Amino acid sequence: MEAQTDVNRLPGENSPYWIQYPLDIRQQFRLLCKHGERVRLWYGPSDSIVSVVLEVRDNGDLVFDVGPDARSNQRLLAAPNVLFTSMMDGVELKCALGALREVAHDGLPAFGASPPTRLHRLQRREFHRMPIPVGHAVRCEVPSSAPASGTSARPVQRQPVKLIDISLGGVAFEMPTGTAHAWTHGLRLPECRLQLDDMGVISADLEVRHIADIHTRSGTVRRKVGCMFTRLSAGAENLIQRYLTRLELDRRNVG
Repeated sequence: MEAQTDVNRLPGENSPYWIQYPLDIRQQFRLLCKHGERVRLWYGPSDSIVSVVLEVRDNGDLVFDVGPDARSNQRLLAAPNVLFTSMMDGVELKCALGALREVAHDGLPAFGASPPTRLHRLQRREFHRMPIPVGHAVRCEVPSSAPASGTSARPVQRQPVKLIDISLGGVAFEMPTGTAHAWTHGLRLPECRLQLDDMGVISADLEVRHIADIHTRSGTVRRKVGCMFTRLSAGAENLIQRYLTRLELDRRNVG
């Protein structure tokens, strides 16, 4: 199948929004099943049926409901490569399913599909920020002072900060005390370190984009520093995407 429109065109190989870990992919489909979200199964550039995920089996196989039109169902089964699309809480999901097969679900006809090797998960709001829940072992360290001119080989001295939220675009944290920085818009923070629970450590350069006051219930005022990534490797992007997926799944499961 050769997709012709943006609606049913798969993103490129280098997109940072691909999920490739089988358990993460399976969990996404289980949430679609749990909440009865509508999905589309495309068998041509402009031809599709509306369906729902009926079951995610223990081996990862997917079961979809059939459509009301028998001719469309047969064309779907004859397609060599079916494209899956859906939306969940404003998040766009897409993947290739390959060929579907006829299966039974609770004694009724259904479509079966092997688990996809990857799933594209795109938050429509660019760089959607996820708050860091209590109990997550996330640590962030930023330079305690700007590097002096001509001393780039000198090790960067860092200090821990309390992370508030994270996205593929950057992070926000509480302004630390006792640094030599003049905290202003445009301040560059090289070689920051992020420990994302048990998933790994990444290094990135940050740039301060905004500073705002946070008024607490106790009457105290804290300062929030919002930063954007100015250097982030493809591997680091993938790790952050996986971590954002974990946070989103945790949020939905609790809800």
